[in-house]
Amino acid sequence: MSKIIRYSLILFALLTVALLSAPFFIDVNVYKSQIEQKVEEATGRKLSIGNIEASLFPWVGIELDNVHLANRKGFAQRDFLSVERLHVKLALMPLLSKQIEIKHFEIVAPVIYLERRKNGESNWGDLIAAPAPDNATSSPTTASTAASAPAAPALAALQAESLSLTGGEITWVDAAAAPVVLSELTVALNDVQLDRPISISMSGKLSDNAFKLDAQLGPVGDPATLDVNALPLQGQFSATDIQLKPFKKIISGWPAQLGDIANASVQVSAQIEQRPDGIRLSNGEFNLKAAHDLGLSWKIEMPTANQMKINHASLAVDGKTLIDANGSLNHLSKQPSFKMRIDSQAIERTWLEAFVPDLKAMYANHPAPWKQLKFNASLAGGTKKLDIRDFQLKLDNELLQTSGSLSYAGPDIRLRMTAKQLHLDAWLPQGEDNKTAHRRLQSFSLINEAIAAVKPAKEAAEPDLRFLKTWKIASQLKIGSLFMRGMEMSDFSATINAAKGQFRLQPLSFKLASGKVTEKATLNVNSYPVKWTESVHISRVQAGPLLATLADFNMLEGSMDMDTKFHATGLTPKAVNTLNGRGTVLFRDGKLKGFDIAGALRKYTNPTAYKQGPKETDFAQLSGSFDIKNGIATNQDLFMASPLLRITGKGTINLVNKTLDYEVKPRVVGTLQGQGSSFLRPGLSIPLRIYGPFDAPKIIPIINAKTLIQNAPALLNKGAHNIGGSLGKLLGGGKQANQPAPATQPQAQPESPKQQLLKGLGGMIPGF
Repeated sequence: MSKIIRYSLILFALLTVALLSAPFFIDVNVYKSQIEQKVEEATGRKLSIGNIEASLFPWVGIELDNVHLANRKGFAQRDFLSVERLHVKLALMPLLSKQIEIKHFEIVAPVIYLERRKNGESNWGDLIAAPAPDNATSSPTTASTAASAPAAPALAALQAESLSLTGGEITWVDAAAAPVVLSELTVALNDVQLDRPISISMSGKLSDNAFKLDAQLGPVGDPATLDVNALPLQGQFSATDIQLKPFKKIISGWPAQLGDIANASVQVSAQIEQRPDGIRLSNGEFNLKAAHDLGLSWKIEMPTANQMKINHASLAVDGKTLIDANGSLNHLSKQPSFKMRIDSQAIERTWLEAFVPDLKAMYANHPAPWKQLKFNASLAGGTKKLDIRDFQLKLDNELLQTSGSLSYAGPDIRLRMTAKQLHLDAWLPQGEDNKTAHRRLQSFSLINEAIAAVKPAKEAAEPDLRFLKTWKIASQLKIGSLFMRGMEMSDFSATINAAKGQFRLQPLSFKLASGKVTEKATLNVNSYPVKWTESVHISRVQAGPLLATLADFNMLEGSMDMDTKFHATGLTPKAVNTLNGRGTVLFRDGKLKGFDIAGALRKYTNPTAYKQGPKETDFAQLSGSFDIKNGIATNQDLFMASPLLRITGKGTINLVNKTLDYEVKPRVVGTLQGQGSSFLRPGLSIPLRIYGPFDAPKIIPIINAKTLIQNAPALLNKGAHNIGGSLGKLLGGGKQANQPAPATQPQAQPESPKQQLLKGLGGMIPGF
């Protein structure tokens, strides 16, 4: 027995000596060239190893120094991968029992260079193996089980005293963007055991910005039954000052309101937890420091891998909380869906001007602009559809509610918007240089938009709306009372439908000034430019406030009826060239402001008895119809009836050149008896030509032989038997009989009928 023990000890001593001395007699470097050759054959890249050292007792160890793997051909002339030292030590005795006990695993100064071109080609793409073809005779489950079965016992016994990576560096180059460098990377795992928690520590610098991650993982337990979704995990990540300057070329769409990105930085603090029951928790804060500070905070819970509850999420700007949200995400692995509640705080216009500088100019001259807005929403949806269950927009103290849905395919938009009342004046821009836009916003008619700009500073480009061909819309707006520029539009309703490239407004209607306005319109986006039609029906509307709002025209009052039908091609001012249609207009019981025709006649006929009154002319009716062809409107039946006058006329209005050419015939039908009238009596008709640009028309009388003959009975003082004499004098005939002898003082010559006519006309028409 003693011999057996003695021989055993001698054998063990010999084995120990052999293991200790083997590395001195076996030069493992002879295998370097074989390893380098095999790697180059497999990857097409050159591998070089500086030195290899091996040991067999008391641990199995191998150490590689100065390992370099070349970059892919056609990319930067530098190593794809280099490692200063790779050192692995395994305990010998546990290996005899098929147990892996790592005494030490160390990687020193690994450097990885990753590069991707604009076309998507990368310097690592050739190293990624193609997926193995499916084997029809074996299922994926069987293959996976077979592959993992041998590894499970060895992995179950995995232990390590230390795993470390120090001095690591990863460089990422994406196309022409500046490189992003992860440097001074350090990873440390100590006392790795599967039956107790493992501490993990990581730190480094991202483009010279320090970060740190501390986590605790496990216990892992039996790897054969490992469920990653139930693996205990606690971690904390922090980065106190990440400068964004190095990422300037990568970050696109940086808002100008945030200033220069070179002066911006990010702070992040986040906590993560995964419990054995599968519940995952996360909370943290993200802060962007720039010209304006943005802050995002959250608290999230995941009861399962397919469900997320957002208990809290908020966005703050410059320390002011703007939005709070909560909700849930479901079916994350298949067809994600969500339910969200979003609430905003009151957003003041004066505060918002710091982010939207143009906002201040838009309301520079507004006497009472809006003060604040606020909204909240309940939303639900998924990858195919968004449901707006309740969206409430509070404009100052007035509420606009919206509900509906949006299907992304198409898309298909269905909305219903309602409000009890809205005052729009506070929301319509009124800046120093925005008067034209102000008028456009107040217009309810497509035709007004088409001809709004008389001399645009720059010719507008025709929009191409053919991308709207697939859109479907079914939307409705209803407002109890809509107030704008002193007008109250009650029972305001608008319905918009769209399908197959045809958009229809059918109709827009509201009650206004004791009457009603109805408009219908279509927009065909199947062609370029678009084609549109519009019809407007106005009944018994008091014209004064309506014309003042739509056209800034305050010279006409009365009850108005109007019917128009137009069609054209295009949406820019040039579309007026293609404008065609017809319309009729009728004013009842109104007045024309600025022209006191009866007063002018009284002033002329009896200046001593004349008293200044309001400058206006009452009328019982003002009507006409017109046809428009290629932007030129023709009217043949203008008619106005007043107690003193009847006015008829005809002419054209050129909407393309913004000019008009009209001939009107005012005819006196009343009487000024008792007012001292000497010749302006019923029957007098004075034709006028009104022509020129809209903003500076000219008015001239049409005085010729035909006019005078037609007005002779009204011009004569003594009846029809003196017509010839009067006309002879007027037209420059022979000398008058019984001419008085010249006096010492020259007597005032009596005015001719022509002079009297022109003088009377001057009193009737200011500026004539």
